[in-house]
Amino acid sequence: MTLQADYATERTFAGIIGALRSARLECKLSQTALSSGLPVRGRAISEWETGSIEPTMDHLIQWSSKLSRRLVIVGRDGVPFDRPIRQRPGESWFVFERRQLATPLKNRRRALGLTQEQLGEAIGVSRDSLSRWELARVPMRPIALIIWAQKLGYSVALQPTLERRGLDKSS
Repeated sequence: MTLQADYATERTFAGIIGALRSARLECKLSQTALSSGLPVRGRAISEWETGSIEPTMDHLIQWSSKLSRRLVIVGRDGVPFDRPIRQRPGESWFVFERRQLATPLKNRRRALGLTQEQLGEAIGVSRDSLSRWELARVPMRPIALIIWAQKLGYSVALQPTLERRGLDKSS
């Protein structure tokens, strides 16, 4: 099985990266200044923004957060899913954020009557991989999140958060 991104997937991913670059520029931050609040160097941000390399899901989540943005799953009606999920005791912030993205997708799969195996085949991953994504045990690639959402008729977007995260805080 091979995960394959189509034009719409690539365009969605490029839009998210472009929005993060724009947010950084609006804040008048250099890539180096932004990287001081992330576990990466400014060069990595440059490579992400130019598409030379893809950030990991956890880096994308943290990058978004540092710019007061968050990744959201958007339903067929164009409305982002609310995040009524609470962080579990002992759950890391990254796992919590991934679980908030995975839960609407897991619920949609179930509502459609699809097994993890059926959806995994449509996405190009194993049932075990999809199971780990749904449980937020392992981070998927950002492009995989977009494909996963699209196969269920949903999309992934970036939206401003209500709170402002300090750029000097670690997550």
